[in-house]
Amino acid sequence: MSESAYTVILADDMVPYRRLVRTVLEKSGSFRVVGEVGDGAEVIELTKAVKPDLVLLDLGMPEMDGLEVLSQISAASPATKVVILSGFSEECMAARGLSLGAVRYLEKGIHPKALVQELLAAMR
Repeated sequence: MSESAYTVILADDMVPYRRLVRTVLEKSGSFRVVGEVGDGAEVIELTKAVKPDLVLLDLGMPEMDGLEVLSQISAASPATKVVILSGFSEECMAARGLSLGAVRYLEKGIHPKALVQELLAAMR
């Protein structure tokens, strides 16, 4: 993995899914996962502490959902980009997520190579 790899926090309440995404991102060599959390309150605290380049955020989490935490992530670390990776269809939630500060909206089930390409595009 490159020293210039983008740092990422994975925020999703499904541990097996986080493991899968971590593997995909780290195998790409372009991303380094610096934290994993399972609820919205945790992602805010970890973002404050780590100030990652990217937060990959699920919408359906306990405590606070992804939409609730979007503006707080921006306040905690203004340079951090947020990409929503959700099981909710894009047509239902994308406009709201993007209006609250996310730079991309991706649906779970995206092909691993496409996920990496979309995240790289979001970071540019």
